[in-house]
Amino acid sequence: MRQIWGIAALISLFMFVTGCEKLGAESNSSDDRDRLGAIAINLDDLVLDYVSCIDGDKTDWKYFTVPAETPIDVTFAFDNPEALGTVVIRKATGEEVTRQRFVPGSRMKMTFNALPGHYFLEIFCEAYHSEYTLEVSIPR
Repeated sequence: MRQIWGIAALISLFMFVTGCEKLGAESNSSDDRDRLGAIAINLDDLVLDYVSCIDGDKTDWKYFTVPAETPIDVTFAFDNPEALGTVVIRKATGEEVTRQRFVPGSRMKMTFNALPGHYFLEIFCEAYHSEYTLEVSIPR
């Protein structure tokens, strides 16, 4: 029993130190906190946004429409590498296509073969906060 309390105390300490317990994970988020509130983005537009465990806005959802069968590039970067940012590409059904955690000091790119239709991006951080940049494009 003492081990369980010790583990619980360590988890609580980690959550406090990283800022994820100061507010609920989505207590200060707008409608884009889940897939139903995803914000539409256009292909080839540069998107700038912000996620924060500290401020209660841990997750953002975006969606884009693919007009025809084609490869798609999703390029992204997080300003704060300590935020442990991750981007997940999902089909319209919610099924995960791929996910990638940000590697500090680089711009990340995920490429996948898309069929016509809607796709979702789930963008989140695991600690602290960070601005991020992303772009969805058809490779040229």
